[in-house]
Amino acid sequence: MLKVTNLSFAYTEEPVLRELNLTVRPGEYVGIIGPNGSGKSSLIKILNGLYRNYRGTVILDDRDLGTLSARELALKVSYVPQHIETQFDFTVRELVETGRFPHQTAFSSSPRQDRSAVEQAMALTGMDEYAGRPFRQLSGGEQQRAVIAGALAQESDWMLLDEPTSALDLRHQQEIYGLLKTLCSERGKTILVVTHDINLAAQYCDRLILMHEGHILKDGAPKDVLLFPVIEEVYGVKVYIDINPMNQALYIVPYT
Repeated sequence: MLKVTNLSFAYTEEPVLRELNLTVRPGEYVGIIGPNGSGKSSLIKILNGLYRNYRGTVILDDRDLGTLSARELALKVSYVPQHIETQFDFTVRELVETGRFPHQTAFSSSPRQDRSAVEQAMALTGMDEYAGRPFRQLSGGEQQRAVIAGALAQESDWMLLDEPTSALDLRHQQEIYGLLKTLCSERGKTILVVTHDINLAAQYCDRLILMHEGHILKDGAPKDVLLFPVIEEVYGVKVYIDINPMNQALYIVPYT
């Protein structure tokens, strides 16, 4: 379980996160939404150990996040950033293999288990046929699936994703969110995804956390979070909200 208590964080003097409290239980598929500057990406980076100079406590599986080494945290949490820049011309397989680094030490390493984890991750994401292709030559959607495959090869129980579909077309957006749903429901992963697309979040996520000015304004099922007055207050636009008859999910359309 993840438990965040009185979490505050600032890059300079102005706080980005303000006395934030949050609990996430294993197996949840959680969407973190909110306008630019609300603190979404800062929160997800703290949970991944990228920022350590916060106030408050973050407890993950009964361990204080601040006491975990980078390797210990990587065994528990995998992170998919919005963009990935590689300094080397990795093939897809080589990129996915980097997900096994936390498992490889001088005292414990299993090449057979590493190979198996890499093969399974590529198969699950549909990247096995691209194994020998240079990562830089892939399309945006293929690159994103390759990065997710690397996170899967890490074999951590928690996956954190920051805007994983921001540069993708509609089909690839659906593929990525559908894949995350499968990982959650069939593989027992706990998924936290930061997104600006509230329609995708409403369609796929079991729970939404709406952030505003460094606070959690609403937290619950999509139907309890995506409300007319709340959306207007946070995003500053009037919206039409209805039920999609094809999948029974909420959909939101802004209007003037």
